[in-house]
Amino acid sequence: MGLIFCNVIILSDDTLGGANQLSLLVAAAVGASFALYNKVSWDKLMGGVIKAITTSFPAIMILLMVGALSGAWMLSGIIPTMIYWGLEILRPTYFLPACVVITAAVSLATGSSWSTCATVGVALIGIGSAMGINEAYSAGAIISGAYFGDKISPLSDTTNLAAAVAKTDIFVHVKYMLQTTIPSLTLAIIGFIVLTFFIQNSGTSLENVSQIQHTINEMYNVNMALLLVVVLVIFLIVKKMPPVSVLFIGALLGIFTALIFQRNYLTELCGGTLNLSNLYGVCTRALFGKILPQTGIPEINDLLATRGMAGMLNTIWLIITAMIFGGIMDAGRFLERITQAILSITKTPQTLVSSVTGTCILFNATTADQYVSIVVPGNMFENAFQKAGLEGRLLSRTLEDSATVTSVLIPWNTCGATQASVLGVATATYFPYAFFCWISPLMTLFFVWMKIGIKKIVVSN
Repeated sequence: MGLIFCNVIILSDDTLGGANQLSLLVAAAVGASFALYNKVSWDKLMGGVIKAITTSFPAIMILLMVGALSGAWMLSGIIPTMIYWGLEILRPTYFLPACVVITAAVSLATGSSWSTCATVGVALIGIGSAMGINEAYSAGAIISGAYFGDKISPLSDTTNLAAAVAKTDIFVHVKYMLQTTIPSLTLAIIGFIVLTFFIQNSGTSLENVSQIQHTINEMYNVNMALLLVVVLVIFLIVKKMPPVSVLFIGALLGIFTALIFQRNYLTELCGGTLNLSNLYGVCTRALFGKILPQTGIPEINDLLATRGMAGMLNTIWLIITAMIFGGIMDAGRFLERITQAILSITKTPQTLVSSVTGTCILFNATTADQYVSIVVPGNMFENAFQKAGLEGRLLSRTLEDSATVTSVLIPWNTCGATQASVLGVATATYFPYAFFCWISPLMTLFFVWMKIGIKKIVVSN
């Protein structure tokens, strides 16, 4: 934590380029040294590392597909079309609250914060940037809405996981979560309404909006039919098709629609000669690498540039090093020692819920994985909740209020690293404005310490 703090202070936005990865490796080396001193075998430590990296492999696959999808959808004009119409409909006076509502609706329907951020989130970041809105504000609003749906949707994997770990019916779990989730979302929206006044007072101008729309219209064939691809991808996610498959299909559809709708843009990228060889090169590069359109306006060039799968490699590197650190922490029994100390001081419902909240956040920081941060604390505290006569739904709600939503606030967690890469905004930058994500754990603590809605197990005679 100390090394990463120094990185943020000294290197600022360059921390993801290697400094944080190096810090995690140094911390892992120190941890391994202590573990070896404590007679933990090297093979066991490596086994822990391999296990941790294996659990992160689905996230790495999704990241690669998100990079390919973003590149294909930019080439095809799907994201530019969303930006064009977003600029037509949305205005700075209500943009941030609208971001929360839009991403909340999409993530509620799909159950996936990652897919929401990778599709409509990318478009909303572009729209906000074109309006002159601070990207940290936009990212905070997008993430707040996306993680609301991730937390509360019956289609979400984290929602089902938390309910299963606490042995609670999924719909009982969702209904009970509304007690803390609705106030958290309401406060978040109020926070973004307040931020909107600062945007207006800062002299934000819409003069460049028409120029951006004109440039997009000149470069691309802006066609509403392109949005059918977005609808299809959301439909497939709702149908619970594996995310990697959905994103891969979405990327291929993006290339297909580019060939149909964007012949003029493709001709320009091919240097004026549209042949099979040049087309293959441009389409392939959109999926794996960078394409920088030349509009004559640097800001618009950056807005419409693609990074492809290669743009995700720094994030993948961060996830791998974080998993090395998490594997050492687990195999070296450091996490076990910490949790034993926490369990020894939990006596009341208030201290139990507070301990679960703190443990989930700790695990998000030390294991760098959202799912581990739900499963391990859930298993740890299940017996303690039963002994205290508390229903499982209180445990499942606390897991969601703390583990699910705070994962995106940790720069080296799979969620934090992914969203920073997808949205192009550093985790430390959007952290203060991801209101919903840090209000949620505070709300669950407020409810339990005020003794609101604490459910006891009813013992029948």
